[in-house]
Amino acid sequence: MSASTAELTRPPSRPETPPTGGSRSGHLAGGRLYLVLVALALIIAALSLLLPSTPSYDPWSWLIWGRQIIHLDLQTAGGPSWKPLGVLMTTIFAPFGSAQPDLLLVASRAGALLAIAMTFRITWRIGRPLVAEFTGGEVSGWALLPVLLGAAVAAASLINSPSFITDNGLGYSEGLMTALVLIALDRHLDGARRQAFVIGFFAALDRPELWLLWGPYGLYLWWQDRGAWKLVLGLFGLTFVGWFVFSLWGSGSLLGAVTRALHPRSNSAAFAKCPICTEFVHHAWPRVMFRVKVVGLLAMAVAAFGLWHTRRTWWRRDSINRGTWARLLLVLVGVVGWLWWIGVSLETQLGFSGNDRYLVLGTALIAITGGVGWGWIAAALASLLRRAKPRALLTRARTLTATSVAGTAVALVVGIAMPPWIGPSVLDVSATHGALVYQAHLRQDMSRAIRELGGTKRVLACGTVMTEGFQVPMLAWNLDVKILRVEAQPTPPPGQLAPGPPPNVIFQTRDTRHAALLPLPDQIIAWEHDGAHYYEKTIRTFHVFSTCPFEVST
Repeated sequence: MSASTAELTRPPSRPETPPTGGSRSGHLAGGRLYLVLVALALIIAALSLLLPSTPSYDPWSWLIWGRQIIHLDLQTAGGPSWKPLGVLMTTIFAPFGSAQPDLLLVASRAGALLAIAMTFRITWRIGRPLVAEFTGGEVSGWALLPVLLGAAVAAASLINSPSFITDNGLGYSEGLMTALVLIALDRHLDGARRQAFVIGFFAALDRPELWLLWGPYGLYLWWQDRGAWKLVLGLFGLTFVGWFVFSLWGSGSLLGAVTRALHPRSNSAAFAKCPICTEFVHHAWPRVMFRVKVVGLLAMAVAAFGLWHTRRTWWRRDSINRGTWARLLLVLVGVVGWLWWIGVSLETQLGFSGNDRYLVLGTALIAITGGVGWGWIAAALASLLRRAKPRALLTRARTLTATSVAGTAVALVVGIAMPPWIGPSVLDVSATHGALVYQAHLRQDMSRAIRELGGTKRVLACGTVMTEGFQVPMLAWNLDVKILRVEAQPTPPPGQLAPGPPPNVIFQTRDTRHAALLPLPDQIIAWEHDGAHYYEKTIRTFHVFSTCPFEVST
């Protein structure tokens, strides 16, 4: 794992034919590559705002906290669990005022695009040396088709993962975190260990589980590079500040984030009869198609067998060829991916929420192993075709081209056609677009409702404010108040209604298009029977009830 790019790409004994366009690729490597990828991701993410867009529950809370931090008045009570990475971004964006939510969306969506690109790149990087073993070292031109197939399968698997597009489209940070982890891995393989550690620091601000990888890596860096001790200690300290000191500031407790995370919502797998079973079987396992994850497991097994077969050469580092390094990397990536899924499932058993978006990093790593596996299969098929085809008919170069194309085509057809049919597992673009548009309408309609009520000051002057639970942070951000200033709908025992006092302003809506209206209509009727007199208005996705009259008539 400490090998540089040169060690991964250097042929073991004989020179390899240089790849076509090698001089051009040299200009797009290292820092230049990341600059290009980040620039393209930001441009595409910014253009995505031409479509109706909005953050979701956690991101709206981060936006509030970022705004509070620049005013030195942080209060995290009433929101989700504290997460430094998301709040770091919203604090940077807070001075831009009303543009703050859209800037967060651009950052989140760009992070998801980078995760897709880096999944492609890491798969390519692992797969290329393995394919080279079937081609006698030639991995240029058409011989790269099996590698391309594998990288495309991995990237497509991440894109197709349930809720990946929706969650990152709504401003969550797991896509960005996954991109940071993969970039850190890429920089480590290039020998830039300090850069890898710094990039990993930002990823560790998103998920505490990453401390189990990033922390030991920091100690390894300290051991390998004695001059890095200040960097290691400094970032360890900043991690403590980001997670615990800010939590103490906002909640009054160093472990406030942990306490909040142990109170998941009622639909969490943590409340299932067997939380670990539910999380792994019904949430983690469907993240990647069966034909991808199983091929990934087979590829890991084959790679592990190959490593065991060459174990006598492990102690002689100079004798380890690039194929061995690729096998080692494939096994490690796969093991971390599966352990990530298992770890999230174990956390769910312990009472944490186990949200699907926490599984994204494991999904990307498992998709990488599956992509490498399919590329390996395509290269093996091409090799079999070369052995069967009389060499006298074509030159070696043409034979390599023809068999590479044929092997890749056969692998692609088999991957698509093998049962069960792939159709039901493919991303439903229409439904995904519809879900994102509905959430965006909630943002637009809430702003309009506040205007028609006379603006934020008049809404707050009217008295208590209530809305559906998932819309509380969005309403608090729009009213520029702390989250606790806005009430969620009451949750009395089943079959009962909550007693008064009734709220003065109610923004009744559905969290999703097919969810129930909250607060319940019967609850509002009961409050009216108790003496509340509401002016009513429907603004597309919201039914607004106010004891103060609306100022704007439509």
